[in-house]
Amino acid sequence: MRPWLVMHVAILLMAGGAGPAGAAASLGVVLLHGKTGTPEQMGKLAATLKDAGYAVSTPEMCWSKSRIFDKALPDCLKEVDAAVAGLKSGGASRIVIGGVSQGAIVAIDYGATHTGLAGVVALAPAADPPDASKYPDFAAAIKTAQAAVKARKGNEVGEYDDLIDGAPITVNATAANYLSFHDPKAPSSTIRGVKGKLLPKLTVPLLWVAGTNDPTQASTRAVFGAAPDNKLSNYERVEADHAGTPDASGDIVVAWLKTLP
Repeated sequence: MRPWLVMHVAILLMAGGAGPAGAAASLGVVLLHGKTGTPEQMGKLAATLKDAGYAVSTPEMCWSKSRIFDKALPDCLKEVDAAVAGLKSGGASRIVIGGVSQGAIVAIDYGATHTGLAGVVALAPAADPPDASKYPDFAAAIKTAQAAVKARKGNEVGEYDDLIDGAPITVNATAANYLSFHDPKAPSSTIRGVKGKLLPKLTVPLLWVAGTNDPTQASTRAVFGAAPDNKLSNYERVEADHAGTPDASGDIVVAWLKTLP
């Protein structure tokens, strides 16, 4: 091998820039679990990404099973900041934010309100129903929280009705924290808000993955279309229900990450 070529190859290897392995090593992915979920919900996808050479962070977020709404949404976004900082301190120079269900909504929110990202991965994004009146207990809980905040009792903990994929649950949280996720005027509380107020602000590629057996994704291709045109953005479907979408998305996510500059 000629001396100049030997030197060139050596420089590439030292820089970690020789081919896909070097590119993967420079990219970190934050994966956000769904409402009442845990980091383990993203375990199979995280393992797939790590096997492909990507650095991955799977933080437990403030909407997890054990923490649900122990912080307001803006403070939860600061926890994503911390996950990003951790990946960067480990050597990642480019960051993708991904999530499933509630985590996917927050990933979109984060991508719309923060700069310097390489992309956003939204797996089965799911938010509040557009018409809360179809769920009387949930609608009443929102009004109760609004009244508490108006009465300057927003920091008092109460019991509030909530929904996961249309099924009722009960959470204990302060009115202010609960309302930060469910205020009908908040951009991330409903898919309508995400479509009209968050997606148009994205400046990075978006990968949206919808399960074929997931009712929450029935009309989401049109929602995806609200994001600015980007040749690297994709809408993909996998054979899965809502909960199974992360496990079914590994190959698609890896293939998409490889397209990022």
